[in-house]
Amino acid sequence: MPLIIRIYSSKSFNVIEKQNSSNGLYSWSILIFLAIIWGLSFLFIKKIVVVLTPIELGAGRVFFASLFLIPWVLKGLKTIPKEKYKWLIGIGLLGNLFPAFIFSFVGSKLNSSLAGTLNSTTPIFVLIIGALFFASRIKKFQIIGIIVGFTGSLILVFTGSSEGVNFANPYALLAMSATLMYGFNVNIVSKYLGELKPLQMTAVAFFFVGILAMVVLSFTDFYTKILAPENRVVLYYLICLAGVNTSLALVLFNYMLQISSPVFASSVTYLIPIVATVAGLFDGELISIWHYLGMSVILVGVYLINKKEA
Repeated sequence: MPLIIRIYSSKSFNVIEKQNSSNGLYSWSILIFLAIIWGLSFLFIKKIVVVLTPIELGAGRVFFASLFLIPWVLKGLKTIPKEKYKWLIGIGLLGNLFPAFIFSFVGSKLNSSLAGTLNSTTPIFVLIIGALFFASRIKKFQIIGIIVGFTGSLILVFTGSSEGVNFANPYALLAMSATLMYGFNVNIVSKYLGELKPLQMTAVAFFFVGILAMVVLSFTDFYTKILAPENRVVLYYLICLAGVNTSLALVLFNYMLQISSPVFASSVTYLIPIVATVAGLFDGELISIWHYLGMSVILVGVYLINKKEA
């Protein structure tokens, strides 16, 4: 928590200095923190979809997250150049609204460890999309690291349940469509929004998509379900998912993008399966020696991806 307070209050949160040697420590600290809370997100989703439909969960998550960020919206709208709005809408849709719906559906069909593992394909799309559309260069160790990390993720995928998962599975493909969107999101933030203050940037992006989410919720039974006394625990899960795992997490993620690199930031998705798998273990999901092997391989991949990077 002291790290988070320092980020919110420090000048580096307003003017990013990539040459600062302390940024490496900040980046790794944020990376680990995000891996923990995003890894737990899949368990929260699993609990919430028992009561809410995937549409209600996705829209509710984004709408509540936008409410948490309202205090910073007005200043953001005043200070952010209007020509940046199209990119903010883009990251709001590709990085938040659409994936929120997608992973709500995925979480209703797959267990939390598998859903978290499928999310680890993000760095692959970050590099490919960056090279194809954003003139990014791919380094040798990044390619090796992605292959190794993805191999570790596959170990978790195919040992994650008695049923197993393959990439012909529609929900596996659906999850990967969300990581494709994350690939665009990460590159857009890095290339076009790097000079903006992360807090204001995130607040304005959620302001735009929060309106859409509110409209979607008006056609559902969301409020009736969420306010029912018997669903109080689900409401708490949703508040945590929106406030901590979404609003705070994305502010920190956008900050990390500015002080490190797209590849380093997106490599958080290789650590998420570890947290998701451990969380699933405590929730009664089976874990085996293959899970530990997969986690170890993933950590090697993260190291290789970020060799000489951060």
